[in-house]
Amino acid sequence: MVAVQEGDPDAFRALYDRYDRALTSFFYKMCYDHAAAEDLKQETFLKIFRARARYRPEATFRTFLYTVARNLWIDRYRSRKSAPKTVSTDKRLGQDGATVGDLLPDREVGTVEQISTHEAAAMVRQATEGLPEDQRLVFVLVQDQGLKYREAAEALGIPVGTVKSRMNAALTQLRGLLARVLS
Repeated sequence: MVAVQEGDPDAFRALYDRYDRALTSFFYKMCYDHAAAEDLKQETFLKIFRARARYRPEATFRTFLYTVARNLWIDRYRSRKSAPKTVSTDKRLGQDGATVGDLLPDREVGTVEQISTHEAAAMVRQATEGLPEDQRLVFVLVQDQGLKYREAAEALGIPVGTVKSRMNAALTQLRGLLARVLS
């Protein structure tokens, strides 16, 4: 990011290439909508580029990136609360929870394996969506994005102890939700 500030034309591309998939994954795990995840990722990188002159390397770039992403997500989440509900094409449909993408045949996986994989993924997804927003943010940053507790704390602007307690609460709640579904 310091190289971006200094005008290196390849530096921003390198940052984008390095964090593209991880940031898309972060947003997807927060909203389960591929198009929205892509939009949020692009908006995050745009905000970072626009703020390049104000960047201070006080923490790792990854921490800075997820701080911007978290703030963007919170802004979107707040506006979504008051907006009318919309339905994404990625949302599960009907009693079986299938999406259009789930109904397309997978040439490499057998039908039985495909169904059980989709059912397991749907259960985890449903349980994760059931977490309170503050716990889900911590869970996705630590579990899915691989941030250390300290990095997640810096990105979220909260103490490390709070990250640990939210992660513990998220795991406890996920275990309970999944145990009910499986029993």
